[in-house]
Amino acid sequence: MNVFSKYKSLFISFLYLLILQFTFITENCFSQWYQINLPVSGSVVQMQFINPNTGWATVEQSTFQYTLIRTTNQGTNWNIIYSDAADVINIQFIDDTLGYAMGYNGNNILLKTTNSGYNWTIMQSSESYVYSGFYFVNKDTGWVNAFYFPSDVTLMTTDGFQTLQQISTGGGGTPATLYFFKEKYNGEYCGYILGAGILNRTTNSGYNWQQINVGTPGNINSFSFINKDTGWIVIAPFSNNNRILKTSNGGINWISQYLDPQPSGRATNISAVNSDKIWCGRSQNYIMASDDSGINWGKQISQITDNSGLYMYDTSLGFAWSHEVVRTTNGGGPITSINKISNEIPNKFILKQNYPNPFNSSTVIEFEIPKSSNISLILYDILGKEVLKIIYLKELKSGIYKVIINLENNNLSSGIYFYRLTAFEKENGKLYQLTKKLVYNK
Repeated sequence: MNVFSKYKSLFISFLYLLILQFTFITENCFSQWYQINLPVSGSVVQMQFINPNTGWATVEQSTFQYTLIRTTNQGTNWNIIYSDAADVINIQFIDDTLGYAMGYNGNNILLKTTNSGYNWTIMQSSESYVYSGFYFVNKDTGWVNAFYFPSDVTLMTTDGFQTLQQISTGGGGTPATLYFFKEKYNGEYCGYILGAGILNRTTNSGYNWQQINVGTPGNINSFSFINKDTGWIVIAPFSNNNRILKTSNGGINWISQYLDPQPSGRATNISAVNSDKIWCGRSQNYIMASDDSGINWGKQISQITDNSGLYMYDTSLGFAWSHEVVRTTNGGGPITSINKISNEIPNKFILKQNYPNPFNSSTVIEFEIPKSSNISLILYDILGKEVLKIIYLKELKSGIYKVIINLENNNLSSGIYFYRLTAFEKENGKLYQLTKKLVYNK
């Protein structure tokens, strides 16, 4: 009897592993961050769109070998338009034809194109300045961060890189990310610069920079502002636990909005497209997202395992990448978040009725697990077809959990759906399934 029980348990475990394997293979079918193909292999360095159809990306194929590609159909297809060593690395296009770039061809160079990036003219070449980042607010006016021994300096152009004037020292690093607002405040341009993990701000067109104290130890990975006062940053502390912080007064004060409980994986590029919608890249198989100004954060599953790079053009069109690229055309679909609300050890597996029910945007599902288990929570339509993996193959310890599902960005129609909790106890190989009905009113 004991031998039979042993082999029965092994058989169930083997069967469940097959189910997990099948689930993993089919998971990507329901992701709304879909993998797309590029005409060259390598790592995407930068991406920019000037309208929902037209965009560019630079791809690093090998050391000092970069290729510029372009799309005119939302990233469905891409074409190689320029490939010449490391000439064009960082880009910014003003319109469909005019663009600027930073690169290296033995010297540090700044370039300009007037035919959509097919040809480039070197506007500045320097052995003294090490250009580390730039940004334009219009076709003529822009700033360059550079290293000029022994410090970082800010250069300004008002004629499209024909001439450069050094206007300040400090306020940067290598590499540097610059962003200026196109509208003036009190007659001056305001902007931010991130370099060497430090964020600086200017309110007088780059002539003076002030370092921003965020009050949290660690390096700042990225920043995103929707106006001169309201913005978000991602901090990677020296130990673990990524943080997302928000300011509403230009960096004077910061509110910690998210503390990642998982030390593995990095939160990277953050992108806010308005006061509510924010996305953050992750070096794992998902993208973090918020639709309430960062108060609550959830996940959107991606088809690739590393989504460190992130670019959102608007609330619908976005891309994430590492060595592979995914795209969304509906904001990434539903946002799901899971929280442990009690360490109490339940007596049995329980799946509770969602609330509110019916619902039209978000709902809450609570469940209880008595032992550490691999958990999946799947949404099915009335015909039994899988439509969304809310949780997939996640190991959870015993306790009581709450899942928040936001279906605002989805392709689901109103109607009756079923959600099923599947739990596989690692200790004894037992498999549990519980199912309940919900009603969605879009």
